Amino acid sequence: MNVFIGTLSANHAPQTNVNVRQSHTEGTSNSHTGPLAISICVCTYRRPYLLTKLLDSLAKQSVGAPFEVIVVDNDSAGGGAEAVEAARKQHPELYIRYEIEQQKGISFARNTAVSLAIGDFIAWIDDDETASEDWLKLLWLMRSISDADAVFGPVVPVFPQGSHSWLRRSGIFERPRHATGATVDAREARTGNALVKACWFRTLKHPFDTRLANTGGEDYDFFARIERLGARFKWCNEAEVFELVPFERQRLTWILERRLRSSTQYWRRRNASRARMALRASVGGIMFVFFCLAGVIAAPFGLHRAVRLWCYAMGGLGRAVAISGLQWKGY
Repeated sequence: MNVFIGTLSANHAPQTNVNVRQSHTEGTSNSHTGPLAISICVCTYRRPYLLTKLLDSLAKQSVGAPFEVIVVDNDSAGGGAEAVEAARKQHPELYIRYEIEQQKGISFARNTAVSLAIGDFIAWIDDDETASEDWLKLLWLMRSISDADAVFGPVVPVFPQGSHSWLRRSGIFERPRHATGATVDAREARTGNALVKACWFRTLKHPFDTRLANTGGEDYDFFARIERLGARFKWCNEAEVFELVPFERQRLTWILERRLRSSTQYWRRRNASRARMALRASVGGIMFVFFCLAGVIAAPFGLHRAVRLWCYAMGGLGRAVAISGLQWKGY
């Protein structure tokens, strides 16, 4: 199948800030000349082994169009440099650019990646994920068919050997899936598996809100803003990526804290009158008490049932916490 690939315009040249970034792209054998259709952006922090597996999977992409891989390391010590150099040697056909963003925070790393990207489209994937071989091609085909502003795909959890059975049965790491071609909204939008028209990033000086740099939720915030400006989102159910769920994320305390943090950030960004915020907080408090007790009752019948209910409880508590000034550092 012949697919038209967009070309670049003159104003797509990358911008850099030498005060906070350290470039590691010069002097490498992996080079590219001519237009690039897609920039795959990866933000990483002290996960060299997982980064290696991700880059190996990106080298297998069969999109049939020129693309680059931009790795932005949020570790000032450059912990991902060796993994990138090894990938360059192992996959000389893969055009990789590596930068260090010394200002810690996921929003800063994402904004750096955007400023360096020269493709007409920007694909996002996380450093603890690997892509299926047709991942990028399927996202691109769906975007071409639908002319959507962004296309998203499923993130499939992968549990290492020795993981608790209740964790798999709970389904708490499973995310909603939709039929290919379905229209989705910002609640389903995330940078773990996405292909986005680059023009949406370039209309904003800082597309990812730096106030959310250490709390998370910066991707939902971005997609919610462009959705309000008219962006349309589609789903491609076959464009899978696979996310490792390490043991440190399998602790019940980590799971519940993350659910509370994400709920708090979600409700905090939804503007409302004081009366409506107070009503939300009251409803959230009731939800918290009800689902906490329900989880205790369900626990003897299976921890997986209890954990699901306790996650609902944290979602309710987040409604109440949202009106406070409490902040978490998730990154």
